[in-house]
Amino acid sequence: MFGDDQGRTEKATPGRLNEARNRGDTHLSRELQTGATLLTAAIALRWFGGWLLQSLASALQFGLTLDMKAHPVSNGDVPGAYTEILTMLALIATPTMLLLATLLLAAAIAGYAQIGFHFSTEVLQFKLERLNPASNWKKLLNIQGIVRTTFALVKLAVLVGVISIVLQDRWVELSNLPDQDFPVGMRIVADLSMSVLLWVAVVVFLIAAADVIWQRFEFQKRNMMTKQEVEDERKRSEGDPMIKSRLRQARIELLKHRMMQAVPKADVVITNPTHYAIALRYDRKKNIAPEVVAKGVDAMAARIRELARENNVPLMEDPPLARALFRAVKVGEEIPARFFEAVATVLSHVYRLKNRVA
Repeated sequence: MFGDDQGRTEKATPGRLNEARNRGDTHLSRELQTGATLLTAAIALRWFGGWLLQSLASALQFGLTLDMKAHPVSNGDVPGAYTEILTMLALIATPTMLLLATLLLAAAIAGYAQIGFHFSTEVLQFKLERLNPASNWKKLLNIQGIVRTTFALVKLAVLVGVISIVLQDRWVELSNLPDQDFPVGMRIVADLSMSVLLWVAVVVFLIAAADVIWQRFEFQKRNMMTKQEVEDERKRSEGDPMIKSRLRQARIELLKHRMMQAVPKADVVITNPTHYAIALRYDRKKNIAPEVVAKGVDAMAARIRELARENNVPLMEDPPLARALFRAVKVGEEIPARFFEAVATVLSHVYRLKNRVA
């Protein structure tokens, strides 16, 4: 009756909630839309209800007029009948369309304020299971169906009570309504209708606040996930940890390969002398400052030093500079300005050694 959570103990992730919205499953409160529409109708009718009432009276008066000059419609005159109908519609079209447009706008704003703009074609698709009586009865007997039914009954009882309170002081006026002139009677009915509409709208709007809270709670609850589902979604969004580890390892190996290819072309390798090794290259035509082409610690540093010796790349011991460059500069980056003086001293010494050898 109340469903099986099937171990769904985890809060829904943003991805799961987005999938639910795409299916047309949202926490939209219809009660809030109804309350907003009724309240807007009450306000709109207070604003231009007199215009609408006058238009309806004019249309009624036009329709009840028996003057053949005003209604030149002969027996079987179909175009004349159409003209009569269009004339009556024209009398009430503007205020009626304005009222309908206002109500549609209010309903749209109330919906957008809750869930934003979501368009789902899945809701419009035909599904055979919707015609299955068993599944429909199951929906009626679950906790959400029971709450909705209870909520509707409570709302009905409250509305009947509100209408009774509003009308209890107007029974005498209503009983004398047949004795009133038509315009006076219309004003009485219109005023009473407005009072009832306004109070009903306010009550429904207040009741809708509880429905908004319930819809949000129920939306989160029915989209809860198992721990496995959360883990699977994390893997889909972030990638399988094993695959990511392999890709990361492959990138590291590629970087090592490129560094080993760049060491023979370096101008100097600055060492710790055993723990760090930084290979620098300076091309005045391409670089503003010397570039770090390879760096490493321990085993990698030993491999860089080995390649440097094999390719006659000078090794310069400067432990503070080696440690600072290793921490501050990535492979492929030029050294910052704060290292210019120290690196220039090293390179000038290297260039002097090369000139002596030459």
